[in-house]
Amino acid sequence: MKSVAKKAPLLPAWLRSSRMIAACSVIIGIAIWQLGYEGLARTYYFKAYAINHFFASPWQVIQTFGELYRSGELLRHCYFSFLEFVYGFSLAIVVGIPIGFLMAVHKKINYYLDPWVSCIYATPTVALAPIIMVWFGLGIFPNSLVVFLGAVFPILLNTYTGIKSVRENLINVVRAFGGSPLQVFFKVMIPDATPAIIVGLRLAVGRAVISVAVAELFGSEAGLGFMVYFYSQRFLPGPVFVGIVVLVVFGILSFLALEKIQSWLSPWYTYQLQRQVYRMEVE
Repeated sequence: MKSVAKKAPLLPAWLRSSRMIAACSVIIGIAIWQLGYEGLARTYYFKAYAINHFFASPWQVIQTFGELYRSGELLRHCYFSFLEFVYGFSLAIVVGIPIGFLMAVHKKINYYLDPWVSCIYATPTVALAPIIMVWFGLGIFPNSLVVFLGAVFPILLNTYTGIKSVRENLINVVRAFGGSPLQVFFKVMIPDATPAIIVGLRLAVGRAVISVAVAELFGSEAGLGFMVYFYSQRFLPGPVFVGIVVLVVFGILSFLALEKIQSWLSPWYTYQLQRQVYRMEVE
């Protein structure tokens, strides 16, 4: 019986990778956006309803980006938003991880803090932002506090879940060989809970970026959220889309950075995910 030879793939491996497919998807989406704008611009409704005051093409967004960059306005807004994100997100890490660990280890602390965590986490950031502005005024500090409230709970809850999910057999093995509580914490709990903590950080990045925009909408004199609000009130869609695109790109870069950190801190978990993806692609 003759063996059936497998057909060689039409495209090389690097063209069939997940990142290349994602990049092609983005390029196709931008092309459809540009073609849709060009087609809409040729209709009667475009001028009749002044659609150019509400919609912009990718090429117009690129041109506006260049103008705002050369004038220095974009850098100024990015600087303020970046500071608010860094301050708020860093504070969320410093507060969220220890409290999540304490709630997972000590039942009494969990009983005391769980109602407050549930209450504040269920309250929308949009509702808390005006109160914070009234209490602390305008500036980087109140905006950073809004970012902190938006980012701290995903980190806290995922840390709690990660510590609670630590395998008991690993802890028992370390204790059986005379391991101290510190060794159990650093050698077992932290490594085993790291993937869940990183997932919490990645979820918190999205909420932090949203909180930056929300805080600057309610009270700010600079920032990407302020820029979006300022130019939307003047029906200039170019700068509005620039601010949105910059926020999206910043969020994506933060996600990629955390993915690299996860591969560095827990390479075994990254290897396990790669094997699962490979099995899905083979099937």
